[in-house]
Amino acid sequence: MRNRVKGELRTRSGCRKCRERRVKCPEQRPICGHCKRLGFTCRYEVKLNWQHVVSFGCDDSVVRRLPEDFLVSIQSWMFLNTVQSDFNSECLQTDHEDHPGHPSIRAEDLEYQSDVLTPYPRYLPPFRLGEAESYLWSYFTEFMSPLIVIDPGFNPYKEVVLKMAAYSQDGPLFQCVLAAAANQLQIIGRNEYETAMWLHRAKALCLLRTLVAQLASEKIHEEGRGTSKDQIIASTIMLTFFEISKDCSDSWTVHADFARSFLASRLRDLGTLSAEQEALLYFAITYFVSHDILAATGGTLMETAEMVTEMCKAVDKSTILALTGCPRDLLILISEINQMSSMVGQTEIRQRRDNVERLLHQLHQEVPEDFGTFQSEFAVIAEVKRLAAVLYLYSRIDGAGPHEPHMIRVTSQILSLIPKISLRTHTGLWPLFIVATLGIRPECDDDRKLLLGRLTALQQTRQLASVKKARLIIEDVWKSRDLRPNESPGWSILKGRRHGAISLA
Repeated sequence: MRNRVKGELRTRSGCRKCRERRVKCPEQRPICGHCKRLGFTCRYEVKLNWQHVVSFGCDDSVVRRLPEDFLVSIQSWMFLNTVQSDFNSECLQTDHEDHPGHPSIRAEDLEYQSDVLTPYPRYLPPFRLGEAESYLWSYFTEFMSPLIVIDPGFNPYKEVVLKMAAYSQDGPLFQCVLAAAANQLQIIGRNEYETAMWLHRAKALCLLRTLVAQLASEKIHEEGRGTSKDQIIASTIMLTFFEISKDCSDSWTVHADFARSFLASRLRDLGTLSAEQEALLYFAITYFVSHDILAATGGTLMETAEMVTEMCKAVDKSTILALTGCPRDLLILISEINQMSSMVGQTEIRQRRDNVERLLHQLHQEVPEDFGTFQSEFAVIAEVKRLAAVLYLYSRIDGAGPHEPHMIRVTSQILSLIPKISLRTHTGLWPLFIVATLGIRPECDDDRKLLLGRLTALQQTRQLASVKKARLIIEDVWKSRDLRPNESPGWSILKGRRHGAISLA
């Protein structure tokens, strides 16, 4: 594969999304190939950047009359990507009679009809927030969301979740976003946000239960059922995110169990969904499927194997790779290992196990060029996860311990790549956990120091409870191996740990 020269990365005539992601746009119209594949809204319009308060030709007295908390909220709208067509006459109607020289925009002019052409119009109704809510909203959009994804150019939290939350501020999703922001602030020592965290979480749960009950009882009109389902899906993602970030208790698996069945029913609506609704559905499937499959490798019994595999196949390969750093085919093979674990000791498992090993060794993980400057980073992450899957196969199905030659070889390969994994996100947590618990020998103190150092750095980046819990389990396993140096158990050493469900995605 040839290397790109710098000039190829961006073109002046490409669509806005490709230019933001710094990749060469194929420039098909009305939607380019990249946007069609990744579920983006493709636009070739001029982008208008907003800074602070924009006065529409008004004098300073107009700005002085605006409430202070409204001015704060305006400054946090930078992510909305307003474009020229948002001000076309068919979108906004101005009243020319009040002030012929300076047309005014009224709240009623901005009302929109949901589910007419698209369930999420491209312009917002007036977005009024108090100072506390505005700060939490801004904190999530500006500080948290860029660190959640691997590729900053493909961020469904900003592109989909936040947009849906902003269009329905009285729904559960909006409260979920505020709860997640308050939780993160409390984690980093801002204890004054603890009350807000629990308050917004309680509101979110109450609104979500009400919405699910209304949907089940068919009290919601047909034209509003689609957006209600979107609210439920996105809210479940954010509540799971909240629980994993806070203490990674077993409660996150409750949300995941619900999401699995709800998403399976939502898949039947494919073909009737807008681009944004499809993007949310594929994001949610990727999010929960990866959590299901990887949690099962740590001993969490929650995977409904056949359903998870079929849902995984419904999402295109590039979307899964962009969101998880893990190729779709690799996730399916890891799920296959999880399924085989219940058949260990049976004679018919040998052919199935050999087939998985062959596919893991033959797995070709080419990262597409449209990943731009992150292409090499994705390639390293994908290879480390492939090697971790090989180690997991040997340990869980064969019962191989860390002292066996083929385990030592694979462990050495993984350790050589770990320093190259970026700490921008927590995508490297799963291979760190697998190699630490299944591959590191008791006498290898330097390898232990390397892994503890990476876990510490990862924890400082995001302050996630899942990283803390993973470290507790790793140290617990190391203590067990130190106390019984002559024994060399494989994956069975993870059985019976009392740490509860672990999130490794």
